[in-house]
Amino acid sequence: MMPDKVIYQHFSSEDVPFIDKGLEWIRRVEDTYVPVLTAFVNPHQEHILKVLAGTYEIACKSSGEFIHTEYVRILLYPDYFTPDISDFEIALLEIRYPSKFEQLTHAKILGTIINQLGVDRKLFGDILVDEKRAQVFVNRAFIPLFQDGIQKIARLPISLEECPFTDKIMSATDYREQEILISSFRLDALLSSALKLSRKQASQLIEKKSVQVNYHLVEKLDYLIDVGDLISVRKFGRLKIVKDNGQTKKNKIKLTIQLLLSK
Repeated sequence: MMPDKVIYQHFSSEDVPFIDKGLEWIRRVEDTYVPVLTAFVNPHQEHILKVLAGTYEIACKSSGEFIHTEYVRILLYPDYFTPDISDFEIALLEIRYPSKFEQLTHAKILGTIINQLGVDRKLFGDILVDEKRAQVFVNRAFIPLFQDGIQKIARLPISLEECPFTDKIMSATDYREQEILISSFRLDALLSSALKLSRKQASQLIEKKSVQVNYHLVEKLDYLIDVGDLISVRKFGRLKIVKDNGQTKKNKIKLTIQLLLSK
């Protein structure tokens, strides 16, 4: 069995609090021999939990194995237990609104939930939108909180009604793959090249707390990025580093990235 201190070496310092929480959940399963259900977690946190579960030989299943979503709930459980979708206690709420007047966006819905309800991000999962519809995945226990607490989004009257998972909006990820040249693996250098900004503009985005790497807020201009990292930039969307293609004759680093359109 891998000692706890060795596990930490495989992740960044920003992940330590979540690793501690994950180890606490695993020990609870070991001590009580009953399942433990997490709140909504992002893909990076999902990966951490699966590594921890595998290390300590605890069974682990994601709600994403039943319903494809970005944010998921994780069930850690002993061998005797066989989970199904109901064990994840997730509900899909349809946001009904007069779409002929204005289209709701991901950003408007997220802002209303966070600012108006004042709830933690871990209480709800993906927000899905298309031209006429909008939906949000929530912790089933908090359906009344969402229904009673939100009557308007962006001046539009809305209502929240639970709907079956089969009615989930199908939105394909839209991205553009391209090659870029960077002078170093510094975050500000990457943003400057990928988003076609000056180095100063890229630095200002980081300083204004508009940039996340693997769902963590990053405030260091010289933060070193790596292949596989997902970088989110407020108002610009997201980009993923797909491949390191080596160096040019002028010592520039060639990267393949995916630019994902802002939701």
